Amino acid sequence: MALPDHGRRSKGRIIAVLAGGGVIVALAVVLAVAPLLHRPAPPASPVAQTLLISMAGFSPGRVRVPADRPITLTIVNPDSRFHTDGGWHQFAIDALRVDVRVAPRAQQTVTLGPLRPGVYEFYCDICCGGRSNPSMVGRLEVTG
Repeated sequence: MALPDHGRRSKGRIIAVLAGGGVIVALAVVLAVAPLLHRPAPPASPVAQTLLISMAGFSPGRVRVPADRPITLTIVNPDSRFHTDGGWHQFAIDALRVDVRVAPRAQQTVTLGPLRPGVYEFYCDICCGGRSNPSMVGRLEVTG
């Protein structure tokens, strides 16, 4: 026996409503699960390095660090205040607009970056001949 016209329409509406509901449920599941699948990586922890600056210059004179990670430098000045300029030293990198002054027998900490690969010159221009003295100039080598 054939269904009356209104029966076919009702069956078609039920199928359309169920299909539409299924699409909505599937979309809701995708939207709920998507953030769990695409978590950004946690920020990289800083690379720590200690740099000594004294009347003898920087030690080490070359610092190598990886690119795209923050770098925490602890700059230590062991000189006394009786040095000819009062014992102060400087850690400066013009390309990064860094200029840190370190008091005698003190230390300063500076965090840089993350930095792009390259070589950045650092220097102390306060004492001991400043930038014209090779021991008062160093290199921060960022690799990666």
